Amino acid sequence: MKKGVSPLIAVIMLIAVTMIVAGIVVTFAEQFASRQRTNIELCSEAKAVIQGGSYNAGTLNLIVQNYGKVDLTFSVFFTYQNDSVAKAPSDITLTAQNINTFSFTGIYDNLQEVTIQSAECPGVQDLLQYFYIKGL
Repeated sequence: MKKGVSPLIAVIMLIAVTMIVAGIVVTFAEQFASRQRTNIELCSEAKAVIQGGSYNAGTLNLIVQNYGKVDLTFSVFFTYQNDSVAKAPSDITLTAQNINTFSFTGIYDNLQEVTIQSAECPGVQDLLQYFYIKGL
């Protein structure tokens, strides 16, 4: 005669396993939603602007201001008249409520525009066209 788990015990075990899995899913969902809400709140107040630029002896200087309440790291892209785009070899970081000048060394003949884009908040970006860069 074979013995098995009684139907009552089997139902209780299934309910227990279901509750454990539901608890894990709810915890994950709450943490995920909290992180997303925090990022959205920070990024909703983030704003950065390229205030100006100058070019002299192979050095391009950009004045960037972070108006937001969060530190931002930017990728810098150079767009040329032949529609090619080059990314600066290193990113720039700007603390909240701060302004700074960043220098890039290279050949910027036929430069069309310079663009900055935030890594933390992809919607935070700005561009500066070549005719606003003194010395180009």
